[in-house]
Amino acid sequence: MDFYSFASGAITATFLLGIIVFLTKTWIEKRIELSIQHEYDKKLSKFENDLEVRLRAELVADLMAEWIKDTKDLDYHRLNQLSFQAFLWLPPQLARDLSNTLAHKPGSDNLRSIIKKIRKHLLGERDDLEAHYVNVFENKTNA
Repeated sequence: MDFYSFASGAITATFLLGIIVFLTKTWIEKRIELSIQHEYDKKLSKFENDLEVRLRAELVADLMAEWIKDTKDLDYHRLNQLSFQAFLWLPPQLARDLSNTLAHKPGSDNLRSIIKKIRKHLLGERDDLEAHYVNVFENKTNA
């Protein structure tokens, strides 16, 4: 009986040890998998945010480029479309500032300043570009 008790105890211990090893292995694999998934999710979120910022910046750039065209070349439908799109996502104060600039209101921001403000909004605190660095090219042939 002693041999059978010893053998059954050894088999039980081996079986339990096998289960513990299997569960530990599974737990470690899952932790690593979730950690990797978390890193990919963070990178994807940053990529999506950067893409959204880029699309909004392109919209503002298109709006401003259309707005400074010579009056005879203006496409008012396109100008309105771009303006409406910008006003849908800009925060209220920035939308008011842009509106004043586009309407040539006295005391409103100039083209460079409004681009700087929108750039600051899109990029946040990581932006320290000064407005005078924004290049604006003028058509000298019509002057």
